[in-house]
Amino acid sequence: MNMALILTIVSVAALLFFVVFHRLQEKKKYQNVDYLNHLRQAAEFIVLIENLDDYLTWMERDGIKYKYSSAGKFFKNKTNYYKNQEIVKKFNSIFEDFNYYTIKYNQDYVRAQKEKLQLYFDHIEGKKLDDQQRTAVITDEYSNLIIAGAGSGKTLTIIGKVQYLLEQKNIQPDEILLLSFTKKTVDELNERLQKLDLDIQAATFHKLGYDLIKKFHAEIPAVTNENTLSGVIKEYLKTDILENVEALQSYIQYVACYMNIPDVLFQFSNRFKMRNLRTEAIHQHIHQRFIKRNRCWFLLFSLMNALLILDIWYSESTQLIG
Repeated sequence: MNMALILTIVSVAALLFFVVFHRLQEKKKYQNVDYLNHLRQAAEFIVLIENLDDYLTWMERDGIKYKYSSAGKFFKNKTNYYKNQEIVKKFNSIFEDFNYYTIKYNQDYVRAQKEKLQLYFDHIEGKKLDDQQRTAVITDEYSNLIIAGAGSGKTLTIIGKVQYLLEQKNIQPDEILLLSFTKKTVDELNERLQKLDLDIQAATFHKLGYDLIKKFHAEIPAVTNENTLSGVIKEYLKTDILENVEALQSYIQYVACYMNIPDVLFQFSNRFKMRNLRTEAIHQHIHQRFIKRNRCWFLLFSLMNALLILDIWYSESTQLIG
């Protein structure tokens, strides 16, 4: 009996020691300095996420991931280890797959904006934007690629985007750069923007570059045209090509044989490419079937192209031709 009592007392004491030791260890890990520092970062991250009220771009997403990467590494796969701390559980549930979270958040944001601004998007330039146009307007990604065919409402979507940024997002007009490739498109955009009293001007890429040069350089460059371009090309041919025998020979060969290749040559080439023949076989076939049988025509074709060079060479010496 005494031995059994002793064993019981020892077992209870060991159990009590284990419980006390475990609680001390638990208390100690929750008082660890590194843990507390990273816990503050995790709490800050959660507050930031809960207060998001705008579209989250991929650059902003990556910035957040970088800022809280230390907390992410510290708490990774430790939700159960710190099971008494709800912040750790919430932090890991979001941060461990923050890319997916961002996608879902943006989808919900776009959906909410469509519902909130339904009437607003029903009256853009007197027209009603469709669902895809509304998505394009609301999506405020760092860079967007929107592919649309002719007549699908691209210009209307751009105008809707400008109007949305100015009136709904409180973006200042001087913070918006609206560019297009052609003057015709720019003129149309500006006319339609003016009718809506939107204080912003579109410009071509060339106009933007020209204005920047004028702004930062005292000497204003001359704007080229077809005549000056033609002169530059002719001058280049005279000084860099026609005075160099090797370069002239290569240029004549290129113009005579490769600049205007007859379509029939491509027909021969494509036909044999479909049969998986090697390039050498294609060239041999073209040479045998076309060039040999049409030698006179081919030489005439080459001569006509070569005369283009001679025309430039003698353009200022027409008295010799006459």
